[in-house]
Amino acid sequence: MRVVLDTNVLVSGLLSAVGPPARIVQALLQRRIIPIMSAATFAELETVVRRPKLQPAFARAGVNLEDFLTTVHAQAQFVDPVSTKLPIRDEHDRPFLDVMATPPKPQYLVTGDRDFEFSDYSGVPVLSASEFARLLTHR
Repeated sequence: MRVVLDTNVLVSGLLSAVGPPARIVQALLQRRIIPIMSAATFAELETVVRRPKLQPAFARAGVNLEDFLTTVHAQAQFVDPVSTKLPIRDEHDRPFLDVMATPPKPQYLVTGDRDFEFSDYSGVPVLSASEFARLLTHR
């Protein structure tokens, strides 16, 4: 399954071993899903997970960030995104909209970000981590 995973879902899944984001990270690590990314969305992930304030939490969770980033990079399908003019409250989220508009389109965007206020963008459904985790359970 080809999905765009918002950075907040991946970070949440690393910080806690339980809950929907953790199940999504496990599905990614088990190669049950293919993350669709651009250079910009991967760079955002790298920047966020390297924030000094998160390092103690990752250490307590036993996360090896280098291994995780290497695995995500190796498993991701990278695309050259199409520029979109779709409306979004936070322009910092535009790279995710651009990835969703790039053929072949991913099946879902999984996010906890309320700035994605529509139920789909470019025909790609927007799901919460809980909704997507339920979908994974039934596959």
